[in-house]
Amino acid sequence: MRTVGIIAEYNPFHTGHAYHIAQAKKISGADYAMVIMSPDFVQRGTPAVFDKYTRTQMALQCGADLVIELPVCYASGSAEFFAEGAIALLNRIGVVDTLVFGAEHDDLALFQATADLLLEEPEAYSKMLKAFLKEGFTYPKARSEALIRTLESNTFSCIQNDSGNTQSYLSSFLSSPNNILGIEYCKALKKTKSRIMPIPLLRFGSSYNSTSLDGVFCSASALREGIQREEDMEELLPFIPVSCRPLFLDSLKRTVFADDMLPFIVNKLLTEQSFSHILDISLDLSERIQNLRFPSIGKSFDELSESLKTKQVTKARINRALVHLLLDIRTDAVDSFRQKGTVFYAKVLGFSKNAVSLLHAIKENSDLPFLTKPAKADSLLQGAGLNMWKQDLYASHLYRSVVSCKYHVPFRTEWETSPIILP
Repeated sequence: MRTVGIIAEYNPFHTGHAYHIAQAKKISGADYAMVIMSPDFVQRGTPAVFDKYTRTQMALQCGADLVIELPVCYASGSAEFFAEGAIALLNRIGVVDTLVFGAEHDDLALFQATADLLLEEPEAYSKMLKAFLKEGFTYPKARSEALIRTLESNTFSCIQNDSGNTQSYLSSFLSSPNNILGIEYCKALKKTKSRIMPIPLLRFGSSYNSTSLDGVFCSASALREGIQREEDMEELLPFIPVSCRPLFLDSLKRTVFADDMLPFIVNKLLTEQSFSHILDISLDLSERIQNLRFPSIGKSFDELSESLKTKQVTKARINRALVHLLLDIRTDAVDSFRQKGTVFYAKVLGFSKNAVSLLHAIKENSDLPFLTKPAKADSLLQGAGLNMWKQDLYASHLYRSVVSCKYHVPFRTEWETSPIILP
């Protein structure tokens, strides 16, 4: 029995994701696809447009066999944290053979070489990184430039490069968010000496950040914007798998966006005196938030984020910092998680009844408790694991409270919600 791992957000699920699941099974020769999926808050530093159970059901309807929740501290973290948490789950569940990730390039040798370089941090690379930072580059930009200069001298970086311009090829490779995540997956696999084999799957259709509803597959960004603008359904539905369209249309009645979280963020701005204990908030950023917090009240989430952005601190990091503030995700707590095991349980969001053999194999091979009944978490977990669970529980209940208040629907706790089981 072979199992392929997929790491995803599905925010929202679309035809490109269905293609990814099908291709992942095909090119890996897998019998089953296990998805590690972000919960109700995602890596962009925003809430997911649809709740985690809706996205789980869509994935199961399109070929996924098991969906496991990625703890929110990793799901809302940097690319490195996101990958670290997801790979830790795949490793410890113990049945995954391959990881197939979407990418703008399918040059596995280059993914691996870049991951090696980041793990080893040779002196030449470190010096260039420091030099670019001194010039005032943001950390992501400085890292990218240092990587380009270091990789350019390595002959293996030219594999699959037919353009003749190595620097341009590397710049394109390192400018893609999907590629950056792919590098971090490879890095985490190497760091943990994992037996899982990574395979990049070449994306086609609209780019990651495209907002155009066109092409064979559109981006999730375009769909989210279309949903928020209340675009005509004739524009959106072609990009939703046919089997998912009834659920998609129903879920449009309960969408959540970043602005829906503003009352909770404002509460933090009014009550907290310092913010530097929060993940992704440095002392400088904490002072900036303190100075701008009152003028920020009344702004949209995007305007708030834009006002806090600086030349050195990207908007993406600001978004994540605000979500960490919202959810009270503290640096010392995340450090404790990483030091004591990274992940401590596998929260099951859903599975297919056809995956009985997969579930049996996991029971025999996994060293993590499987949470299918949240009420049992307190008896199964302790210490850092219990703290992580409480963090996830709060994030889930906060998201649900927004849905309940915004749409006047009954509030259901996580304890009252069972995993999605596809017949």
